[in-house]
Amino acid sequence: MEIPVETLTENCRQEVPKSVPAVRIHFAPAERHKLVVRFAEISELKEGAALGGNVSAQRSFFTGTPSKRPRIRRVLSLGIPLLTYIALSAAYFAKVGSWTQWYFGGGEDPVAIIWFLHWWPFAIGHGLNPFESNYVWFPAGFNSACYTSVPFAALLSLPVTLLGGPVLSFNLLSLLAPALAAWAAFLLARDLTRDWAAALVGGYLFGFSSYEFGQLLGHLNLDLIFLVPVAVLLCVRRVRGSLGRGGFIAGLAVVLLAQLGFSTEVLATLCVLGAITWMVFLLCAPAADRQGLWRLAIDILTAAAVMIVLASPFLFYVVKGLADFVPPVINSPTVFSADPLNYVIPTIVTRFGRTAFASFAGRFTGNASEQGAYLGLPLIFLVALYFRDQIGRPYARALLIATCLLAVLSLGPWLQVDGFKIKVPLPWWVALGLPLIHSALPTRFTMYVTLCAAVAAALWLAEPKTGSWRLWRFALAGLACLFLVPNTSLYAWSRWPTQPFFTPQHVRQALGSMPNVIILPFSGSGPGMAWQLEAGLRFTQSGGYLGFTPWREQSWGILSDLSNGTAGPDFGYDLAAFCDTHRVSFILIGPDTPGPLVTAIAAQQWPQYMDRGIQVVRVPDHSTLKKYRHIEGDYWRSLNPL
Repeated sequence: MEIPVETLTENCRQEVPKSVPAVRIHFAPAERHKLVVRFAEISELKEGAALGGNVSAQRSFFTGTPSKRPRIRRVLSLGIPLLTYIALSAAYFAKVGSWTQWYFGGGEDPVAIIWFLHWWPFAIGHGLNPFESNYVWFPAGFNSACYTSVPFAALLSLPVTLLGGPVLSFNLLSLLAPALAAWAAFLLARDLTRDWAAALVGGYLFGFSSYEFGQLLGHLNLDLIFLVPVAVLLCVRRVRGSLGRGGFIAGLAVVLLAQLGFSTEVLATLCVLGAITWMVFLLCAPAADRQGLWRLAIDILTAAAVMIVLASPFLFYVVKGLADFVPPVINSPTVFSADPLNYVIPTIVTRFGRTAFASFAGRFTGNASEQGAYLGLPLIFLVALYFRDQIGRPYARALLIATCLLAVLSLGPWLQVDGFKIKVPLPWWVALGLPLIHSALPTRFTMYVTLCAAVAAALWLAEPKTGSWRLWRFALAGLACLFLVPNTSLYAWSRWPTQPFFTPQHVRQALGSMPNVIILPFSGSGPGMAWQLEAGLRFTQSGGYLGFTPWREQSWGILSDLSNGTAGPDFGYDLAAFCDTHRVSFILIGPDTPGPLVTAIAAQQWPQYMDRGIQVVRVPDHSTLKKYRHIEGDYWRSLNPL
């Protein structure tokens, strides 16, 4: 039946465009106690189409039901955006050549993640404990639950890893990350707007954002963010009633579990910032909707409890490893906080404007990968227009407050403008005293700000306008997308380090069965992790880079000498003590090892020889080295041999 708009309650009437004379009320046959409100289809609105088909008028966050479409048409409406995003990602970042001998990005972080992509199937296939092992930083080893070990990414890419190796898996995941993030945001925006074109733009604004481009420089664990919009989508559908309680709890538990396997930091911030956003929506929601939001909170907590049970082995090792492996502060939250100017000033990751504003961007704290706040003036203007038009609607007002609050939290514990710290404490200062979450870097909260902006942009584009108004809206949206185009020259591909010495057969022949070694260049400054993979993990090493040096190892002063390529006055004593306590059998000196370090090792007069480009130094029998005691990072020569 149809009823005049004037007879609706104020809460319902504000959701209906003024040009719509009536709404049609449908009684669901199976649930007659529920009312589902749909707008009458008015042909003169001409709101745009989903692949040529008419769509219903814009609805609010929590009203309406999707129209039915033929199956093929529905598949196309979902598949074409995904293929479009994949094509864009490939156009921006793909390389012609071998994807098994070259990897996307540079530096030590991609190599560490590639090592983990191999580690998980290797450990499980060989019956090893994948959470603790001494293949790196022997003999104490490492705790994979405390590092960015991406177990779920390793699971997803397992077929590719088995067929083509972990380097190929890393490259595919890296290039798919923006496309998957954009597609997930598209699904969220489409569910909110019922406007295919508007959702397509909203998806691009999130998946191909400055945050994503920054993390693509080497942080696979932080650019695989497609599950964040999926979690929001599940919550929206649950509040609307289109997703049952059991399906929601099961779906959200799987999403949280998978996100734990991508990044513990993103999962933690999703929970904390999601709770803050929920409170904002609860305060702004009409009284009639608050009960539904409370039910949503109960269901979320239930899903989190299910996830905790399923992830209990992983979480057990997280707690176990916090004391021994994780430093109190890995990176400074003050240094890695967003500069408010970064929201309007581009950095080196953006193609347009990076040169003109280089002097400003150069003063931002952090580094290029952590300066992802940039939205651009067109997108900010577009979002401002949406909130100007819809500020009277409760959920639009809630979205505005949540966006501003998330932006403030991204500024960190202290206000910093143009790189200068101003003695003005900000809300995140309170979080510095909280367990676990204090290690989160505020600048990474810009990802959530970008998602809010993308949703607001899609909602604005989907507002019922006709003719040239809609064209002008999409022209402005196109300009916003243009301002976010990446600086593709920054995204180089690096050759995977190989050396003839490091083959499984030759390592076993030259060094014996499972020796423990030191590889130079050392840890993050060298290719030791890659060479260990090339050798099929046929040796352990006292060193290596997995994200940070284990806390228990940081007291060794010699680590700075090995990393910096220098040799202090007590280098010989320090090296002997380190080799003794870590049971090192060989030091493998590769090309590009700093000369002073090579000279200092040669001065020890230990047996050495050249083998396939590697200087192999045999550490003397440990009984001859046990003359020094290691006490809290300082060494004293013992009066009597131990």
